[in-house]
Amino acid sequence: MKNRTLSAKISLGFCIFFSAVLVVSLFTFPAFLQWFYVEYHHLNADNAAVIRNVRAIVATYYACAPFAAAALYMLIRLLLNVLHDDVFVMKNVTYLRGISWCCWGVAVASLVGCVFYVPLVIVFAAMGIMGALLRVVKNLVHSAVALREENELTI
Repeated sequence: MKNRTLSAKISLGFCIFFSAVLVVSLFTFPAFLQWFYVEYHHLNADNAAVIRNVRAIVATYYACAPFAAAALYMLIRLLLNVLHDDVFVMKNVTYLRGISWCCWGVAVASLVGCVFYVPLVIVFAAMGIMGALLRVVKNLVHSAVALREENELTI
């Protein structure tokens, strides 16, 4: 019991940390990406390929950001439910469903982005698989909720 609570608290801390990172990166990501291409790769900032890649990545990032924010919000709510021992409830099924849809939203945005910047296909594949895995977990939790509710009706 103590390990489960500790694990949920650590996960909650990471989710809150990454929420803050998301908010900060909304303002700093374009400048960071420009610096990354120019300083780290020693490429010319006026290079058409650099400009095209930076624009494609930034556009994809901003298209994915609302999905990431929604997923983090639902994940935080899910972890708070776990900490309050509300594990097998329909609200958690709803959160898992929403998180899986957010993963698929990021996958679609990345698929569109990979037309302009091919390495985004990795994000597409990862988020597609993550969405499918979360859907399986959602189905398992939904079955557990149904079983718990059935048992509560049994005398």
